[in-house]
Amino acid sequence: MVPVFEVTSRERSIAAARLTLDEVHSTAVGRPASDADLSHVSSVVAIVASSRGGSSLLHQILSDQPDVLSIAGEHTALYKLNRLDRGRDGSDALEPDVEFDWTAFSGDFMSLLGSGRVCPTATVGDRLRYTAVVTRRLALQWPLEEIAFATVREAVDRAAETCARPDEPDALFADVLRHLRATHPRIDPSFYDLPPAFRSTASDAGLRPPHDGYCIEEPPFVVPQARTAADRGALRRRPVVIKSSVDAYRLPILRRLMPNARIRVIHLTRNPAASVNGLYDGWRDRGFFSYDVSDQHTLSIDGYSELGEAARRWWNFDIPPGWEKLVDQPLEWVCANQWAGAHRSVLDTLCPDTADDVLRVPFEQILDPATRERTLRSVFAFAGIPQPTRPVSFPVVMATARPRPARWRQRADLVLPAVDRPGVRDVADELGYRKGEEDQWV
Repeated sequence: MVPVFEVTSRERSIAAARLTLDEVHSTAVGRPASDADLSHVSSVVAIVASSRGGSSLLHQILSDQPDVLSIAGEHTALYKLNRLDRGRDGSDALEPDVEFDWTAFSGDFMSLLGSGRVCPTATVGDRLRYTAVVTRRLALQWPLEEIAFATVREAVDRAAETCARPDEPDALFADVLRHLRATHPRIDPSFYDLPPAFRSTASDAGLRPPHDGYCIEEPPFVVPQARTAADRGALRRRPVVIKSSVDAYRLPILRRLMPNARIRVIHLTRNPAASVNGLYDGWRDRGFFSYDVSDQHTLSIDGYSELGEAARRWWNFDIPPGWEKLVDQPLEWVCANQWAGAHRSVLDTLCPDTADDVLRVPFEQILDPATRERTLRSVFAFAGIPQPTRPVSFPVVMATARPRPARWRQRADLVLPAVDRPGVRDVADELGYRKGEEDQWV
């Protein structure tokens, strides 16, 4: 049962977001380019993993290819916008027959789906299309602000004139935010997945959620980018690459979302010590807030809840089944159960009913220069994506610290005992991360 607080906050935020999205849809540039919908998708490549398992990086690598359709970042916000959030037990696991408005979900998905990068300031028409993209994202990120299309258009026009690098997405959007803050001062750049130089803000840096409402899009927020919209022809020719941390618990629903697609699943694994360490950092960072659970529990998580009021209310990342037993446990135990819960669900639900093809990829093989090229070639071949003609770049995506090999070892005394806990160790062994081999983990 969804908490009463969440129902009230959720409905208020969703209603406000819908008003803004409807306004964008009513404009000429905000209407879909065609009558395409998710039933026209012929091929889906779903990256499933635990949170902090490398899926953001792999999703970005694949999305950067010219023959791929994708949504910037995760599509988790679209689940939440369409009330596909928490199951009956309060976790991210939904019943396979859960009811939802497929037409609405499809329209929301198509409005964010695209390929490539388009210069958002080349022409007046490009600016208007970019304005529509930005307004849609702001509706998901700051729903209660109810930021009007005209307000965003003015900010985009001013940013196009003042930005030193309007062709650079981060720089342009940072300037858009700067102008928007004149009328919407609660918009805080520190909640975006922006380089530190663009995230400076006058507000305090304490651990806190981005706003008082329901987090439709969870921070750190995605930076909007202008891209070429998908039409029926593109949906039939190109794979749609998707990534959402909660899809580990929702593989049966993918068939319902894209009923005519061949579904390829890339099960991305990562050694539990590295993932648990990344989760630990994320809980204590500027926030990967997913749900305010205070209507059910006051969190008393050692290593987190002492960081302030928000840390006694807000859960971070995904919510695994059995989460209620973790609300008063040490943070490293919570993180280990998040890692194990996601992979346990994938292992239990991957079958011909949920996926037509499956490729398991250790993230370590992507990180290691000795195996990277071979591994990525196999990933591209599996996904049905043409092999890149130039070296693949490695963007820093949703990181709490600059990536470096085996960063988890600085916290080994904390994370390794958590990995050895019952249930976690079983999943680790099944995925090939065996006890006694930790010196090989990166």
